[in-house]
Amino acid sequence: MLGGCLCGAIRYSISAEPKVSVNCHCSMCRRHSGAAFLSYLAVDRGAFRIEQGELVDYRSSADAVRSHCGSCGSPLTFVFDAEPESVWVTIGTLDDPDAIAPIENWFVNEKVEWTKLDARLKSWPGAPEG
Repeated sequence: MLGGCLCGAIRYSISAEPKVSVNCHCSMCRRHSGAAFLSYLAVDRGAFRIEQGELVDYRSSADAVRSHCGSCGSPLTFVFDAEPESVWVTIGTLDDPDAIAPIENWFVNEKVEWTKLDARLKSWPGAPEG
């Protein structure tokens, strides 16, 4: 899988199937993306590679770092301190975002009221444990 930012300064590749794919409705993801929710896939760190450009990191909380393009601001990745072996990649930045559909909704207790959830997806009030 290939992807990149809006301006093309950052290009990345993913060489493994995702471990999970989710829609996150938490307030931090909403503010980071400017959208009602942000869709991510998680892959092993070794399967994610920056092919061009350099990510800019932002410590959005005591527990995680979000990365984006320093030129256009596209949100690209998220890494939990407690799970450094995984990289969460924004699905919307894939060259073919239809290739990976989210299978869960997280933090639905924080979703905006007008967002309609897909009843076929497992939904969690926060993040699932484990």
